[in-house]
Amino acid sequence: MFENLRRMLFGNQNGTRNTSNLTKSRSSSRCIYNLVPFEQAKNMIETENVLLIDVRTQSEYEFMHIKNAINIPVDEIKTRTDEISKEKNLMVYCASGSRSKNAICILNSLGYNNIYIWEYGALATFPYRELIEYGEKK
Repeated sequence: MFENLRRMLFGNQNGTRNTSNLTKSRSSSRCIYNLVPFEQAKNMIETENVLLIDVRTQSEYEFMHIKNAINIPVDEIKTRTDEISKEKNLMVYCASGSRSKNAICILNSLGYNNIYIWEYGALATFPYRELIEYGEKK
C-alpha cells in the first residue's frame, strides 16, 4: 500500500529509495530533494542540523508535531520566506506526503534546493514516536 502511495506522490523512482539527490520531474515543474533514511532524518532533527518545517495546518501542528519543527502551512510558504534560511538544510513533512511534495516544488521555485525528506515526507511513516510532541487536549 505505501509503495503505491509513494509512486502516486513521487513517481516511479526505479527502486532508488534511500539514496541522496533524487530528482523527479512531473509535468512542467521540477522538484529537487534529498531522500534520506529514517535514521539519518532522526539524527538531523535531534542535532538541529536542519530547519524542520511542518507544512500542515496550524491546528494539525498544535495537535501533534515533531520536536524542533516550525509550522509553515504549505499555502503560506511564499509569504513566509523570511523564516526560511537559504543557508540551512531544510526538511519538510506533512501528514501523508502530498503537501510535502507541493511544499518542495514551491520551495524549489523560490530557489531552495537544500531540501531533505524521509520516505514520503509524511508524519504517518515517521517511526520515532518519542520525537512527537502533543498539544493539550481541549
